Amino acid sequence: FSADIGEGLEHQVHVRQQAKQLMTLLTDLPLPQREAFLLREESGMSLEEIAETTQVNRETAKSRVRYAIARLRRGLRSAS
Repeated sequence: FSADIGEGLEHQVHVRQQAKQLMTLLTDLPLPQREAFLLREESGMSLEEIAETTQVNRETAKSRVRYAIARLRRGLRSAS
């Protein structure tokens, strides 16, 4: 029983550390990438909607989202 509690607490600490790291990584993204990523993930916008909102073409919006995801993944992997 106590081992289960310890594992649960350890998992919670790990999840919190990852969340904190993700927030730091998001803050460190270039503004256009952060904006495109958050519009996609938080607002559920399509690439077309992101392009329209940020006044860029669809391919630019797609690249910004893709680069943001790649940077976030690299950052999370290196923090583990």
